[in-house]
Amino acid sequence: MARIKLDFTEPTLFIHELSVRITDINYGHHLAHDRLVSMLHEARAQFFVANGFREHDIEGVGIILADLTVAYKAEAHFGQVLQIEIAVDEFSRKGCDMLYRVTCTESGITVAMAKTGLVFFNYKLRKPVAIPQCFLEILERPVTTD
Repeated sequence: MARIKLDFTEPTLFIHELSVRITDINYGHHLAHDRLVSMLHEARAQFFVANGFREHDIEGVGIILADLTVAYKAEAHFGQVLQIEIAVDEFSRKGCDMLYRVTCTESGITVAMAKTGLVFFNYKLRKPVAIPQCFLEILERPVTTD
C-alpha cells in the first residue's frame, strides 16, 4: 500500500499542547481520527490567537481549508499530552500549506504528521484574496508556545 509522506522541514512557528481526553478515544482504545483533526484545528486557532488574530479575521479576511492530509504514525491514548508543532510552507499568491507534527510529550514518539492547505478568503466578497502582509510577518517572529 502506498503511504502518504509528509515532511516537517520548515522552522516551527508555534507549539500547542493538548491532553487526550476520554471523549477523544474510539472503540480501538486510542485517539480517534476525527478528534485528531479537531486537535489540529484547536492548535491552528491558538496559533492565530497567539499572533493577535482569529481564523476569521486576519486583517479583515479569513481562511478556508482547501485540503487536509493526515499520516498516522502511532497510537495516542487517554491521558497522554500531545505537542502539536506548526510550520508553514508552499506559498502561493492566495494561500499556503500549514504543517503539523503531533508528538507524545512523554515518549517523544511522533503520533501523526498533517498538512492543511489554507486559502485566504474575503467572506463578504465570497472570493479568495492575497495573503495578508501581517500573516507573512509571522514567519519572522520567534517560536511561540502557549
